Amino acid sequence: MNALAQVNPRLKAVVVGAGFGGLAIALRLLARGYAVDLLEKHPDLGGRARTFELDGHKFDAGPTVITAPFLFEELFERFGEKLEDHVTLLPVAPFYRMEFVDGSHFDYGDTTEAIVSEIERLSPGEGIHYQDFLAAAEAMYERGFVELATRPFTRVTDMLEVLPDLIRLRADQSIYQFVSRFFRDERLRKAFSVPSLLVGGNPFRTSSLYALIHALERKGGVWYVQGGTGALIDVLAKLFERHGGRLFTGQSVKGLEMTGSKVSAALTEQGDRFAADLLVSNADPLYVYDKWIARTPLQKLADSHRGRLKQSMGLFVLYFTTHRTYSDIEHHTIVFGETFREILTQIFDQHQVPDDLSLYLHRPGATDPSMAPDTGDAFYVLAPVPNLQGNHDWDQLAPVLEQRIIDILARRLMPDLPQQVRAKRSISPVYFESELNSPFGSGFSIAPTLTQSAGLRFHNQSPRYPNLFFVGAGGHPGAGVPGVVCSAGVVERLVDRAFTATNLPINEPEDIQMSGVK
Repeated sequence: MNALAQVNPRLKAVVVGAGFGGLAIALRLLARGYAVDLLEKHPDLGGRARTFELDGHKFDAGPTVITAPFLFEELFERFGEKLEDHVTLLPVAPFYRMEFVDGSHFDYGDTTEAIVSEIERLSPGEGIHYQDFLAAAEAMYERGFVELATRPFTRVTDMLEVLPDLIRLRADQSIYQFVSRFFRDERLRKAFSVPSLLVGGNPFRTSSLYALIHALERKGGVWYVQGGTGALIDVLAKLFERHGGRLFTGQSVKGLEMTGSKVSAALTEQGDRFAADLLVSNADPLYVYDKWIARTPLQKLADSHRGRLKQSMGLFVLYFTTHRTYSDIEHHTIVFGETFREILTQIFDQHQVPDDLSLYLHRPGATDPSMAPDTGDAFYVLAPVPNLQGNHDWDQLAPVLEQRIIDILARRLMPDLPQQVRAKRSISPVYFESELNSPFGSGFSIAPTLTQSAGLRFHNQSPRYPNLFFVGAGGHPGAGVPGVVCSAGVVERLVDRAFTATNLPINEPEDIQMSGVK
């Protein structure tokens, strides 16, 4: 255990949910000397990053890449270990290929020269604007990620302090408006604003602050974990248990035992009670407040605004294997539909399933051959869809969408795909609600609009229950693997603030040197 740790047997932390956020905070608290119980309702770990088997082959269910590996390196360093001794990160190149309906494509690479060359090939004369776009995205990164991603926001004044800088950076603009300041070609505007969808946001509504994603990818790279994202979950769990953490699978929390305004224990469907001096939830805050805490009618009325928060879209994901290998398909391909704004309006505003889908195609075997069958190939294709506020019958809709996705891929990229599909399965927003406790089946908790960012998201420390904390997509800084893992840093600081206030012997946490990413 590293020098930061200071064992205090009086302090018991219970972490609920073994996704990336839950594992990260469990490790941080363990390194600080807390006794930590980590509870997971499934027999397997990972949350959205779970794995499953299809056709004798392992699939990652959720996140497909790592874009800020230093966040995981730090977790191992807290215990005097190195990430690289446990998993291998493989570079993804190009980061993404964008396929447009007119037959053109854009390869988003890892160097300025490569990107400028692609811009010029697609839209001659616009390459000169990329440096200005990158500089503006880096300004968003420095303020929005380096400075704010692990800063707690628990008071109105916290948000007021950063508001002038957000105004100066024009964070009130949408990311699509931001990108349009630099590029005229509609294909480039789509290419550089679509990353907001990867954190659940409509590019026409998501704050331009999320342009930081581009700078984050350029600075930290885009990596694939050899053996799949699940391999990273596995080594994090082993790190936790190796250093004394207690992991309990098959423990589904049904409620929190309260003593006054404080959480005293987590109670599970299996009949067990896990006593806690503090509890950290990796489950969505809205779910926790609605399902786990008994509240008076007056409290429910006071909290009713939570149910009106704008949710992210839902996700429909099709996984399939094929008889043959598609060596011409890149690791990541974004297949844009015939329309862009219209699709997003149908999904986010009208809660309709559009006929014209845009797709995110993942072929891990392009980077890691072990993630493809010995003969053939394996794919994961994601389509943004309405969340469950759309009130669709997903049992009937699922096979229709499966066929529609295969038809689109056959028409655009893989002409023989209908004959080559060997096995397939899909998940819909129903899975996100029932298996991941995501209200409305949303893929990324609440949407990343400006009025739902930083201190305007769910607070990482409950304002009503002082020893209840939240990691994950719903709190600050938000969705996506880097955001979720950073939320653990926020909670560590809040826990430190809460318990040092009672003169418990906890040391000040080290700062994450985000600006040092190369």
